[in-house]
Amino acid sequence: MSPIPDLNQSARDGLRAQLDDLVKKDTDEQLQFFLKSFIMQLGDEWKIVVQLCSHFKQYLADTCNRQDLDVVQAAEFLQRQGRTRTALQRKTELQDIDLNNDNRIAFTEYLLLHYKVMVLTSFFERHQAQPTVDLTDEGVGLTGVGDMLLQELFKVPVGVDAELMRAIEEFVAKQKARDAKIQELTEKAAQGGVKGMTAQTELNMVKNEDMTEMNRISLTLEAAKRRAAKGGRSVDQEAQRIKEEKEREAMLAQQAELERQAEADKLKASRAKLLARAALFEKPN
Repeated sequence: MSPIPDLNQSARDGLRAQLDDLVKKDTDEQLQFFLKSFIMQLGDEWKIVVQLCSHFKQYLADTCNRQDLDVVQAAEFLQRQGRTRTALQRKTELQDIDLNNDNRIAFTEYLLLHYKVMVLTSFFERHQAQPTVDLTDEGVGLTGVGDMLLQELFKVPVGVDAELMRAIEEFVAKQKARDAKIQELTEKAAQGGVKGMTAQTELNMVKNEDMTEMNRISLTLEAAKRRAAKGGRSVDQEAQRIKEEKEREAMLAQQAELERQAEADKLKASRAKLLARAALFEKPN
């Protein structure tokens, strides 16, 4: 086991400056950064992180916040996600992850609390060191670990799979566009009338759309994991792997296109029905 090097004040200030820059970005960009930093450690849990992002953005809107939460709101959000703590534990842990000391909790800071044990486990494994803090009980009550959390968040990536990073970027961009579409349709649906009914129909379809993109990134993630686990391969093995991955991606793309066309046909039929109904009401006596 190796000793963990001490963090000097200059390095500590540098990490906090990086955090300041990150939390100024929108929530989706913070999601992307966290996924890129911990996608291998998260495994299938990455899908939960995406859900947390949607919940966080909705809670921001519900509380009339644009970018981050105050500590009281953050404590309530934490409780809503099933992270049960006493009032004192919530207060001290939130203070501990308010790493830029602005009394606001951005999505990145929340994730460092939500996934504290995972991030710290990664930190100690990277340093090949025994944990110096108690990582049991989901890290409840654990404080004084801010420096370690930031070091792991902003660690220099080693052996990063470029294809996986691109897949994350594409996924987050599409997720962001989808959320914007939902917001737009929600506002139109609230206006009522034929246009409102049409918007509501389309909104329901968008909300219930399949998880093709998540399936695709899951395949990419699993492929990256296999490459990391198995290391070197023969030329024939690598060629076979690439062939199989391309076949899976082609299958998913075909499935996505069929589903997209089916949804488009369904929406077209629904609009035609609404217009026909509207015409009946507007028909002169």
